[in-house]
Amino acid sequence: MSFLSNYRVLPRFKGVEGVLALDVSSTEPLFGTHFHFFRIINAYSIKTVDHRVHSVKLEVLFPVLGFPLLVVEDLNIHNPISDPLRSFSPREVSSSTPYFEKAPEASFALLNPPGEDTQFPLTGKAHPSVIDLAFANPPLLPLVKSWEASLASTGSDNIPITITLAAPSLSQKPLRPRWADTDWETLTPVVKGFKVRPHPVLPYPPEAGPVMSESLNHLVSLLKEYALVSKPSHHSKPWWTPHLTILPRE
Repeated sequence: MSFLSNYRVLPRFKGVEGVLALDVSSTEPLFGTHFHFFRIINAYSIKTVDHRVHSVKLEVLFPVLGFPLLVVEDLNIHNPISDPLRSFSPREVSSSTPYFEKAPEASFALLNPPGEDTQFPLTGKAHPSVIDLAFANPPLLPLVKSWEASLASTGSDNIPITITLAAPSLSQKPLRPRWADTDWETLTPVVKGFKVRPHPVLPYPPEAGPVMSESLNHLVSLLKEYALVSKPSHHSKPWWTPHLTILPRE
């Protein structure tokens, strides 16, 4: 991290335990952007009198800021969005849902691949689970190149997570569909006739991925065949949004 000119760890948020913030600044723009500053919020739950109430408040985790922000947390919350192949109790779902609803409302994207376990209990009969979560706000999302849980355990039941940040791709921007000029009269019956290949009842993630990718690629190829496109320009804005990134994962 030799590009950093200075960094500082902020104290706990006023009146809130279990939340730390690391501010990173540089004299040069970071990651090929115009930003000279980004922040990492690290949150972890602590014991409360009422086990149904989490110690970290939503407004602390997902603030609306104009610079890159990475939120990493271990709040002991379990939800089907991050762990779709497990069954959850009504209490677990009700206590975790507000966090998973607040994140997309504030335009934060979940970086964890669904079902990628981050906690492996060392003893007992508990199953591995997804408990370490990472969210990126819109300014940071284009800089996220990878999220990996491939490192060996360091002795804890939570394995290390590697998040790689880098400059946005400088490759040519993809062509933008011109939906307003598309021949929908011809395309509509084609899309209605589109069918997804049957998938296993309880697919293992490596099996489900290729099935979904095959269907998505087929659908995209149909749209490219019938939809007109505009020439790429650095003045044009992308039509893809962080919300569209979250929806397929949900």
